[in-house]
Amino acid sequence: MKNIYKTITLLMLLGFISGCTKDILDKSPLDRLSPDTFYQNEGELKMGLMGVYNGLSENSTQIHWYQFDFMSDDAFCEHSWQGSLEFGAWNQNSSSSTAMEKWARAYSTIVRANRFIENLEAAPVNDNVKTQMKAEARFLRAFMYADLAHFYGDVPLILSVQTLDEAKVSRTLKSDVLNAILEDLDFAAQNLPAEYSGSDIGRATKGAALAYKARVYLYNEKWTEAAAAAKSVMDLSVYQLFNNYEGIFLEDNENNSEVIFDIQYMKDLSAQPWPSSALSFAEWPTPSVTSSLINSYYMTNGLPIDDSNSGYNDQNPFTNRDPRMAASIILPGSQMGARTFIPANDDVLTGARPRKYADLNNTDRNNCAINTILMRYADILLMRAEALVEANKITQEVYDLIDMVRARANMPSVEEVEGTGLSQSQLREIIRHERRVEFPIEGLRYADMYRWKDESLIHDVYGYNRSKLSDPSNPSTWVFEQVKASTRTFNAQKGWLWPIPQGDRQNNENLTQNPGY
Repeated sequence: MKNIYKTITLLMLLGFISGCTKDILDKSPLDRLSPDTFYQNEGELKMGLMGVYNGLSENSTQIHWYQFDFMSDDAFCEHSWQGSLEFGAWNQNSSSSTAMEKWARAYSTIVRANRFIENLEAAPVNDNVKTQMKAEARFLRAFMYADLAHFYGDVPLILSVQTLDEAKVSRTLKSDVLNAILEDLDFAAQNLPAEYSGSDIGRATKGAALAYKARVYLYNEKWTEAAAAAKSVMDLSVYQLFNNYEGIFLEDNENNSEVIFDIQYMKDLSAQPWPSSALSFAEWPTPSVTSSLINSYYMTNGLPIDDSNSGYNDQNPFTNRDPRMAASIILPGSQMGARTFIPANDDVLTGARPRKYADLNNTDRNNCAINTILMRYADILLMRAEALVEANKITQEVYDLIDMVRARANMPSVEEVEGTGLSQSQLREIIRHERRVEFPIEGLRYADMYRWKDESLIHDVYGYNRSKLSDPSNPSTWVFEQVKASTRTFNAQKGWLWPIPQGDRQNNENLTQNPGY
């Protein structure tokens, strides 16, 4: 798919050159492409479709995927202009830029998808091409509506190109929005290929449609349906866990066997939007990882650090821990590219930084091209496990699904540590823990906290006392003391839903507001 960007650039240049030969009295728009004269061949359709895909790119700092981990108990960003501080502290309001940017990005992409689908109908191209491209556009529309419904609840459902007179729509019941999402995903799953090759890698596939179907069902407590959708992804036999956890997120291993859907980036042509993960994670003083996340990783014997038999030493806290911890986090005293990370010499508040997606060896921080993985196979395994447990359909398969994810990290199985014959509540906690240590710094934790409605996960931010982690030549003098970095309190009046943006409500008096705003 990265090569598609080159194709688009060439096609646009050729279109401009051919347009110069037209009669000077031709009144077609000269400052933009006109849908009346465009979409005349497969190349132009591909350009239009890539315009819909481009809506995935998070061109606003407030809604970069990592900002959502900064809102969670895994991480923290002290700078208010990035948006996550406000939401993480439950101080958001209807004028909050993050709420406005997420809303605007989704509806902008939905409008693009609707217009593309409409123009596709009359395009003089092969019906098979039309059907596949329509399926891709409907997948992207469903992707955006799923995000809107999860965060805002009832939202306007717009499935066709609107006239100005039709613009002032009311919010649609979330249940109806979900039905439309599932219809789009079903159409996509039926009409998309299981795999691509060459420059088309990265486009939506049957597996991506089924995977998001599983997520939509899971997020809305349709347990049996979620389990079935996840199983359908597994039955494709297309995906498998990549053999190296840390390697999943390296540019050298892009499009590996675990990736189901991602945002594709390319150096010099279509790099990550500013600020890239390389800039934010490796240079800026904002990406704090909490000690809460660090403490959540088990010892290599599978026991939590507060278990008296675990062997944990709070003054040697990183020895014999789940390997996913060091693969995901730049810990005090660990290597950060060519240098050793010394918290006292770094401005990050909690004394720990993200390692995942940091692209530490990239010296051109604004030219980071690591793809952002939006869905991977480990999530399918844990979603099916969770759905089966919540449906109380507990068999050996639940253990096997969790064990597969643990085994890739060389962690012991559930049976070896927690045992067998576990209750629904015990397995629920095991799965929730496994999600936390498997997916940190991937933009999923806040959504998990949100859907579980677990207020206990909204708590003060703690990190290490950096002044006691100072002498790089003598780490034996270091003292690991956990101190509070920020206060967080759940606002029950607002609850879990986000505010409908005030600017949109001013422009459309038919939009109602969520409680507490």
